[in-house]
Amino acid sequence: MSDVAVAWAKAQECVDENGRKDRNAKQTLVHLASYVDVTGVGWAAVPVLALEMDVSERSVQRGLRTLEAGGLIAKTGASHKYMGRLLPFYALALDTGHANTSRRMRAEAAARGDRVSPQGRAAGDTVSPQDPPPGDRVSPGDVAFVTPPGDTGVTQIGKGITQGLKPSASVRASEAAGKAWAAKAPERVAPKRVEPSWLAAVERSRESDERLLSAVRACVARDPDFGRGKAMNLDRWLDEDRFMAWLPDDGALAQAPVVSGWAGPAHIRAAVLEAMGEAGVASYLNRASWDDRLGAIVAETKIGAQRLMDGAGSALKALGVSVIAKGAAHG
Repeated sequence: MSDVAVAWAKAQECVDENGRKDRNAKQTLVHLASYVDVTGVGWAAVPVLALEMDVSERSVQRGLRTLEAGGLIAKTGASHKYMGRLLPFYALALDTGHANTSRRMRAEAAARGDRVSPQGRAAGDTVSPQDPPPGDRVSPGDVAFVTPPGDTGVTQIGKGITQGLKPSASVRASEAAGKAWAAKAPERVAPKRVEPSWLAAVERSRESDERLLSAVRACVARDPDFGRGKAMNLDRWLDEDRFMAWLPDDGALAQAPVVSGWAGPAHIRAAVLEAMGEAGVASYLNRASWDDRLGAIVAETKIGAQRLMDGAGSALKALGVSVIAKGAAHG
């Protein structure tokens, strides 16, 4: 979910074809926004939206048509299969309208000719619970209304980790990672889950944000799973330390993983190359070893073994070669 998209959706004015305010369309927009990624693109099943909104599916479909007609959402042309149905990806028009409710209130007050205070309220207005108290610094994005006084360059962590503060460098790196991942697999990015996973991965691995971001970009560029539509959720990829295989050499933020190359028989490499391409060899075969006694490829991980079987299983079987995970040869 993108907090920026939800804040944007709440600030938009949704009207029907006659120019009347359409509460159903507004509710549809806000709920749809809770499913998009950092780029404002996402999909959602109509029955799910109807259940969450407590309305009929027809009402949701009518709301989506109104939003499309008003230019607030647009189909991207991509689709996602869910429970036997092809669901379109929608792109929210985040670059139009007001960024959030605070900015809309200021703009409307200015349009009325009201005198606006530095905090964004018309003079004489009472302070609502969500308005920033006088003297507090407004956060740069105006999404979370205030940052604690005296803090610089930090923002509160989300619900996943509630007791600490997240450095701004990690915030920026996490957002950049999400954008890189979403370029090929937007449905696999959930910013609220990515941010705590990112922070935990940095702390656990002792790697810098820059090196971890380099690993993300290298994976997006080279992992064949992205081309086959089998990319993992970014937060899970971080939680399972999948980034370790894609970290660059010390001294350079490379865009590809550092591997030693396949040390086994050349004809096996040729078979995997034909079936999975150079990316498949680099991602999975080059990290595996060869067990001549068993006549088997020994993959570093179970997932690596599974990827080799999925991509080149038939070719390897024809050669009499099996694929096992590390540890299985002696277990």
